[in-house]
Amino acid sequence: MSMPSLPRLFVLLACAAVAGRAGAQSARALYVAPDGDDHNPGTRRAPLRTIRAAAAAATAGTTVLVAPGTYRENIRSAAHGDAAAWIRYVSSTPRQAKIVGGGTGAVWDNRGGHVEIAGFDISGSGRIGILNYASDVRIAGNHVHDLALSGGCTGNGGGGIVNANYTATDAEISGNLVHDIGVPGTCAGVHGIYYSNLRGNIHDNIVYRASAWGIHLWHAADRVLVANNTVFANGSAQVGGGIVAGTGDSPGGVVLSGTYIINNIVYRNPGASIRQYCDRGKACVGAGNVVANNVVYGNGSDIEMLVGTATGTIARDPMFVRFRLDGTGDFALRRGSPARGRGITREQAPQADMRDRRGANAAAPDIGARPQR
Repeated sequence: MSMPSLPRLFVLLACAAVAGRAGAQSARALYVAPDGDDHNPGTRRAPLRTIRAAAAAATAGTTVLVAPGTYRENIRSAAHGDAAAWIRYVSSTPRQAKIVGGGTGAVWDNRGGHVEIAGFDISGSGRIGILNYASDVRIAGNHVHDLALSGGCTGNGGGGIVNANYTATDAEISGNLVHDIGVPGTCAGVHGIYYSNLRGNIHDNIVYRASAWGIHLWHAADRVLVANNTVFANGSAQVGGGIVAGTGDSPGGVVLSGTYIINNIVYRNPGASIRQYCDRGKACVGAGNVVANNVVYGNGSDIEMLVGTATGTIARDPMFVRFRLDGTGDFALRRGSPARGRGITREQAPQADMRDRRGANAAAPDIGARPQR
């Protein structure tokens, strides 16, 4: 993924780091505030009122800085950055720019490549929080929650964060808090994180109470890293579960290979824990896939592999400081947790570019996502 190297993004650190780079890497900044006006030039003293207006004005190298407040709008961002000049949409105070979308579709529909969306609070009546169709996009440090699916459970599916263009590549979904995406068990096509692309990093997300799967790889997913996520209470005994990986439906002809599902905590999902899956009669899982060093505990079923064997599985309580099914607990690991120091290091998964948050020389990272404040 041709982008400047970043540490992992977690809540307060995520957007502060992005905002701190803005002056050095951006040709200009556009400001958005609840008391702004879309006829303004978008300066700090004369900000725009909507993120939608800023997105329409953005060009390569622009950083859009959004002030705290509530923005009742659906956003479409179509402008492209480039490898040397990304477009960045940043909540200036992490998760305090609250976007509430209407209708039955996506709250934020992104079509531009070399784009970052960082640190927003996103909810609404529709079926998708952030919908991305482009390559080279980073979605980081957002809180995506309480999507009502007001259009009902349809064949269009949905999710908290969805990468939907089967020809797109190289996305990063990191450090997000995703929960209450529909009602668990009610819609088999609605997931917490839904990924359909070639290559990508899905790491350090906390995902719970999605209608079906917490994290779902499907369609054209291939060579994806799914690492250090904490996934719990998704789906029901009949629908969904923790993490599923496979390919199918459109575009066809894709075989899942070189995909790593490692260092995740998959906990108390009523149905499956981690599953490789193909449509009946199809062979969609190929070679080079690794399912390793995951904590899998309290789920409705054990890891289900179609090809190969899961290794290093820890079937013990991860010992969170304070676990609560409503997500309000403390997901740090207590002393003595079996997840401490039991993960796979970057060197053991070199193709994945994990950017180990604990340092490249760490003997072994912890398992699960860093708790998000």
